[in-house]
Amino acid sequence: MNILLKALLILCTIAAVSTASADPEAVFARKLAQAQSGNAEAQYDVGYRYEKGRGVDEDDKLAFDWYMKAALQGLDTAQYKVGMCYLNGSGVDTDEEQGRLWLEKSAHQGYPPAQYHLGNFYANQLRDYRQALSWLEKAQGNGYVPATRAIFQVKKALN
Repeated sequence: MNILLKALLILCTIAAVSTASADPEAVFARKLAQAQSGNAEAQYDVGYRYEKGRGVDEDDKLAFDWYMKAALQGLDTAQYKVGMCYLNGSGVDTDEEQGRLWLEKSAHQGYPPAQYHLGNFYANQLRDYRQALSWLEKAQGNGYVPATRAIFQVKKALN
């Protein structure tokens, strides 16, 4: 019986620790401290939490600001988010040129969603189907499944 009580106590302790660490506000506070010290991945994560309202109220402007901090450090996922924010006017005024430039930075680092959205931008906004096809094929080659349908559509436009 002693062993059974010890096992139960250990399980309760593990459950309490995992519940405390899963608290969204506590996680946000830890990530914010890391972000404020200059950690690019934490800056991205804080931006994501502001964008989605995870442990903090949603705030597109603050999300953009944190994404930009990480993007300026060269983090490909953050560069992608900054590009999409510019294209969608999320937390910042819409600016297609800035959106394209930030997507290109991310795409050149090999980030498939950026390659895909850049390909779509070239196809739909600039009507440059050859450039679109190039980026979409890179995205597909990097395993980004949505690129397959877009490639089909761009090839139809080229013919």
